Amino acid sequence: MLCLCAVNSCDLLGGPGSEENKKPSDEPDIIEVDWSDPAWYSTNFWERTDRQKAGLRGPVKKWHISNYTTYDEYEYDAAGHLIREAYVNTDNPQNNHEWRYTYDADGHRTRKEYFGSEDSPADYTIYEYDNPGKFVALEWFMMGPSVVGAEDGICKDLSKTIRVVEQPLSKNYSETSYTFGEDGNLTIRQSSYSINEGSTEKEGETTLEYTFVYEGGYPKSLSSDQLRFEVVDITYYPNGMYKDFEYLEENAYNFETGKDRHTYKMLDNPRYLTVESFDLGGKASYMSLTPKWIRRTYDEHFDIVRNDESYGDDDFTEGAEPTYTDTWAEYTYDKYGNWTTRLETVVPRYTGGTSETRVNRVIEYFE
Repeated sequence: MLCLCAVNSCDLLGGPGSEENKKPSDEPDIIEVDWSDPAWYSTNFWERTDRQKAGLRGPVKKWHISNYTTYDEYEYDAAGHLIREAYVNTDNPQNNHEWRYTYDADGHRTRKEYFGSEDSPADYTIYEYDNPGKFVALEWFMMGPSVVGAEDGICKDLSKTIRVVEQPLSKNYSETSYTFGEDGNLTIRQSSYSINEGSTEKEGETTLEYTFVYEGGYPKSLSSDQLRFEVVDITYYPNGMYKDFEYLEENAYNFETGKDRHTYKMLDNPRYLTVESFDLGGKASYMSLTPKWIRRTYDEHFDIVRNDESYGDDDFTEGAEPTYTDTWAEYTYDKYGNWTTRLETVVPRYTGGTSETRVNRVIEYFE
């Protein structure tokens, strides 16, 4: 899903831009932007459409970054549901692939399908909804320093998912059920197995079960010796967005540190989920591009303008010198208030130096 104000991975790795990165010599036409708050700004975040969760204003149909020969493209239906998420390689179209999504009359996602070169999906997920009115915590609940995927941490009404991956002689199944107890807490049960062609018997079945503690109708904490992570505490803004989020996770690249204590402070805003500060609580890793700490600044439209972060051993203190500073400036917007170009100045994490890129975002609308 959409990376919410995350640093561009191509810039982190020092990848070159194309001719499109250069600022055009002619100044763009003056566009009158409607900056009034859309009605959905006051809607609970977990009841919004995919387009709204992505912070996209107006009737967006599809969008992608146009600077590079490879890019991700996101497409929505008129109601704002994500219906297609595609990887596009303009140099090698045979590598193109995409996920497609379908929905019921209530806006619930009912099916997710993967398409590569084949005409029919060999990897698909079916969704069921028998927890009306419940904010259901999904089994994958971590976000990474840039809160990638944070908008998928809770799914309203969900009760079960069944993922099927077809192999030449068998099918692999992953079933996850979500059940609320009388105490209001959520039990998540995961079952994985395979069924061979011509058989109905489950082979190699494994199960995993754990409980999410709820408070005020929202997931609060989770601890289980079956998991490599532990959710310590989550607080929420009135609109349902995460406010403070803290969890422990085993550090895969620094085994001697045990579980790192990830602490997030999320930006107080009506538009989308984005991190204001992050502290690792463990040893940083260049290998996984996991920083020790992050501090971010946004403009009045909640678009990112500055990112400070460090990979050193010192914890963040007021006035601390960052190892890297990235900036975003010279935003241009369309009439709906979605940015269309911006100047990104980023320090590539592996190579150093400075990479300056004029990023162009192509947006199509339902009109």
